[in-house]
Amino acid sequence: MRFLIVEALWDGLNPTRETEWQQTLMDINRKHDGSVVTVTVGRRDDGGATLAVEGLDGGPAEIALTFDMMRDHFRDYREIITRLARADLGAFGMRDWEVLDMAKKGVHDEAGMRIKRAFKPWVPLDLKFARRIFTLVFLVTNDLPGALVKKHRTHGLPS
Repeated sequence: MRFLIVEALWDGLNPTRETEWQQTLMDINRKHDGSVVTVTVGRRDDGGATLAVEGLDGGPAEIALTFDMMRDHFRDYREIITRLARADLGAFGMRDWEVLDMAKKGVHDEAGMRIKRAFKPWVPLDLKFARRIFTLVFLVTNDLPGALVKKHRTHGLPS
């Protein structure tokens, strides 16, 4: 699969978010590109995402990840990365960091399972890949402050 972001969403994007989108696309495409299937991620009016899938046998498909479907995942993930940013500033101890890291993995798993089910009629996904798709969808649908944009990449204890 090859992933793209709807071209119009790039217009007027701040440089920090643009760099993060480019990095996320590069990461997901480097690991999963190679088939004729192209997935273009766009925003829905309700705050969710639409994934236009082309190159499938039987024609194109559109996968709707509505805001209602993703609300809890988006909210929880945003809260966790906000707390991780505070932890970087010394607001929490190491044990708190570990708890936040585990919570982040849990949200990723739950959201990944939701995305895996949404793709199932068209393309089977493993959970690791579905988690990567969640990251891309989250970044495209959420306008994060600059200090949080890269925080989703933080894993494990701070060095």
